[in-house]
Amino acid sequence: MSTMTTRYWCLFTCLGIFFTEISSQDCNQLHSRLHEANLGNLNLLTRNIGSTIPQQCIRDIIDSSLYTSEENLMNMVNKLQGENAKVAIKELLQQIDLIFKESHSELVWDKNSLREFHIGLDQEVRKIETCWNTEVEHGIRSPRGQKRQFTRLRVKRYFQRLRDFLKNKEYNLCAWKVIQIQIRECFEWINQLNQKIPREG
Repeated sequence: MSTMTTRYWCLFTCLGIFFTEISSQDCNQLHSRLHEANLGNLNLLTRNIGSTIPQQCIRDIIDSSLYTSEENLMNMVNKLQGENAKVAIKELLQQIDLIFKESHSELVWDKNSLREFHIGLDQEVRKIETCWNTEVEHGIRSPRGQKRQFTRLRVKRYFQRLRDFLKNKEYNLCAWKVIQIQIRECFEWINQLNQKIPREG
């Protein structure tokens, strides 16, 4: 091996070790970063929802109970631990991101805030994919894989009901008020789940 080749090999090896250590440090801080990100998202939602609900939206809040039925999902969240809690957090973040990409002409957010919100959610999901094994096992009907898949499907079904509600209400202002209240609850669930996952390292 030539001297130049040896130098390049040493350089790439050192860089690999350096970035691995950075990634490991980032993963060790994932719990606190998720907590901070959720606090930011909760504050953003609270500001946009406002301190009071318009009188004309009361009927929509009552109607939403026919769609959302959050009790079953909340019960599931309360029981989740470890790997399944990680799967639930990732799916909740992904579904929140998706629902805020629905028709939002009546969503009273400025474009910059909405763009930053999406970017932040995407970064959280990518970090979770890097640091936590949240993939459902393909082609293996193991109890572990089935439980992960069931967790993911429960979250998806809940958000499908939220989308159905939005569509039925023609994405109006009151419907978006209701959805934001539900999403605020989802961020609370993410904080609860985050606390149930053991710290690594």
